[in-house]
Amino acid sequence: MANFITYRNQGATRNRPLDEDLIKRLAYLQDLGIQMEVFSGGQPGKDEGGARVGSTRHDHGHAADAFFYKDGRKLDWANEQDRPIFEEIVRRGKQAGVTGFGAGPNYMQPGSMHIGMGNPGVWGAGGKGDNAPDWLRAAYNGAAGGKPDVVAEVVAAANKPEPASPQMPILGQAQASAQPQPKPEEPKSNNGILVQAFNKLTGSNVQVPDKIFGAEIDDINKGFAGLGDFAKTITENDQSINNQIQASARAASGNRNVTPVELQMMGSFQPMSKKKRKGALSGLGGYFV
Repeated sequence: MANFITYRNQGATRNRPLDEDLIKRLAYLQDLGIQMEVFSGGQPGKDEGGARVGSTRHDHGHAADAFFYKDGRKLDWANEQDRPIFEEIVRRGKQAGVTGFGAGPNYMQPGSMHIGMGNPGVWGAGGKGDNAPDWLRAAYNGAAGGKPDVVAEVVAAANKPEPASPQMPILGQAQASAQPQPKPEEPKSNNGILVQAFNKLTGSNVQVPDKIFGAEIDDINKGFAGLGDFAKTITENDQSINNQIQASARAASGNRNVTPVELQMMGSFQPMSKKKRKGALSGLGGYFV
């Protein structure tokens, strides 16, 4: 038998001792230096037969109606000096998993309190929750229950901000890393349209180099472009001179009544048979004029 519990219920209807589980939950009373005197303890269940009374909370010793003593003095919740002790009994009891408390004016004997298991709650006169005294309701609602509220813990963990890590980059670095990095510039290709077409048709990857015999490919392209412009200019001048000569001849024929002779300037491009090869190593080098 627990040394912090005294039974005074031998002549009561609920004359049985308390359940071992409840006694273990009430062990915190020893830490508070409080003795509990039970005047109404356990009783048989409804289907077991035997004397019983009231609700099922006292069945099998799962609840007790008791007085409380400290330093040999009987405590009374109506005494303002004792009330904090009753509030602590309720708070610590709920934390230990005790679920039901009843006290207050017109409920049982003055200064006594119901304490035990069953549906969670507090009550006062007539066993009604609305009649529970304010101190009892505040003590019960302000204490954490014996069983963790899993849903509340999950929600709290989700809303809890994570502590800053010492390895996290400073704000400026984080912002810089968040900026999109420019793509590396692709190498410039010297391939012309014909080389590109050749690669596409054959599946090859021929690339015109940046230099040919030490000369930049851009300079070579500019040189070829200049030759083309020069040839175009010569051709346009030849046509202009021919037009002038023909116009003059037509004017002269009008005065002399003779058929004009059409002169044509030799184009800048002569047949290969009329050109002469200059330079040495015929067939292997040189150029035409």
